Amino acid sequence: MSGTIRFLGHAFAEFTTSDDKVVLFDPWTKDGGNPACPIEVSEIERADLVLVSHDHFDHLASAVDICNKTGAFLGGPVQTMNRLTSEGFNSEKVVNFGSGYMVGGGVTFDWVEVTAIPAFHSSDTACAVGTIVKAADGTTVYHAGDTSVFGDMALFGRLYPMDVAFLPIGGVFTMDAYQAGEAVKLLQPKVAIPIHYASFPIIAQTADPFIKECGKTAPHVTVAALAAGEELKI
Repeated sequence: MSGTIRFLGHAFAEFTTSDDKVVLFDPWTKDGGNPACPIEVSEIERADLVLVSHDHFDHLASAVDICNKTGAFLGGPVQTMNRLTSEGFNSEKVVNFGSGYMVGGGVTFDWVEVTAIPAFHSSDTACAVGTIVKAADGTTVYHAGDTSVFGDMALFGRLYPMDVAFLPIGGVFTMDAYQAGEAVKLLQPKVAIPIHYASFPIIAQTADPFIKECGKTAPHVTVAALAAGEELKI
């Protein structure tokens, strides 16, 4: 595996591939109201692909602004893409000729393959999804979006061997540390990165319980609890 991961607070994450392409997951910036994000849209100089998991403000509030600024393509569930284009976003910048995708589908460019898998959560439009990104060099990153643990994580871990898995741990709206530790056991990534915590007061404020659970369920997996803005070479 190769490339760079950057955690940007809450569920916002960045994957820079070994061929210097930039994928953003669930962008919600500081100026969009994210209390955990260290950057504003104006500070994002480039992006090639922006992917959203579902239609909740804390996962897509900054997506359109980033795409308009950088020229990035936007991907996500069909009806969510339809909502954004009905509100003025350029459909030519939505993947699959303006369609988006649904669970089981995705999009392929010459530098990346994107696969949407289930996520057990609500969404104001369409359904929530998790997103698996496979770069041209084979490096594979999974962003779970918002979800509980589910048994088919083991299946997707086998179908798409993961170098990095971004997993929510905050509880209340997503799985908590206990469930997320089991998710790591099922997925078997090389690196697990906790997200969706230390932002809203009602959810978990530290990754310590998740780190402890992973030590029991998947001690061979590296857990990287990144501070907001911190990068990790993979």
